[in-house]
Amino acid sequence: MCRPSYVQQPIAVLPPAGVTPAETIRFIVFFGVEEGQVALRYEQEKTRNQDYIAIARDALVEIVLQGEQLYLSKDMDAVTTKDALAAFYGGLEYDGYDEKLDRYRIARFTARYNRGGKYDTTHGFNINVDFLQGICPDNGPKWIALTIDPDIKNPPPKLTHK
Repeated sequence: MCRPSYVQQPIAVLPPAGVTPAETIRFIVFFGVEEGQVALRYEQEKTRNQDYIAIARDALVEIVLQGEQLYLSKDMDAVTTKDALAAFYGGLEYDGYDEKLDRYRIARFTARYNRGGKYDTTHGFNINVDFLQGICPDNGPKWIALTIDPDIKNPPPKLTHK
């Protein structure tokens, strides 16, 4: 019987040894209201309907949060994995600091391409965020911690031409 793991592994402090990123991959996470409904969308920039990060060569992965109420977690690493994957991912850094709320909106890490790996190999990872529920005049911001659960495909599925 397969049981899901709720363990969150930090990615390595240092980038994987010998990796020189050949590209930057932007992964956009949007949380807000669209057409009158609450929406959570995430996708790799310049793709359509791709809700995972495709690592096709060594890359710098940039997670960008969009929406007025979504910020990277203050209490947890912004990006964690479901398994120990330090050979593939590391060097987490933060950007997009909001001084008023003391939170970040951008995280970056280096990804090593899985040379020789099976196509469509899936590495589970988490984006840990804080949702700004509101700001109380007496107590300041009220936060709700959330984990967003996309995947990394390293290497990605093989594209077939029809």
